Amino acid sequence: MASADKGSDVAEVGVRKGVSTVSYEEASGKTGKGIKVDRVANIYGSTAGASSSSFHIYRNHRRTEMFRLQKMDREHETELLNEALNQKRQRNEEESARKTDKKAEKRRRKKLKKKQLMMEAKRKLKREGERN
Repeated sequence: MASADKGSDVAEVGVRKGVSTVSYEEASGKTGKGIKVDRVANIYGSTAGASSSSFHIYRNHRRTEMFRLQKMDREHETELLNEALNQKRQRNEEESARKTDKKAEKRRRKKLKKKQLMMEAKRKLKREGERN
């Protein structure tokens, strides 16, 4: 594989009758400084020429990766639970607001009815007073 100009990453792209060498930016269709590539150091992938410590290195690398995956799963579960909790909280707030409005309307009607009865009683007393 030949290196591309300016020391950028190189990717081989298959063509019908051969292989041409292009830079990563050209292969991905993105040029410029807008793309950032996270490099993953997977130096434990090959077992050719492995020493006696290779298994221990692999095991530690695998353990680290498993912890990372478990953490991602826990974070995902936490997000789902938080979303469900927020939805339930919103439903409860809406229900509470609806009930509060309904009771407030009932109190307002009761107060208005009481006021009308008081006015009616005063009118009735006034009419009786005028007759006598």
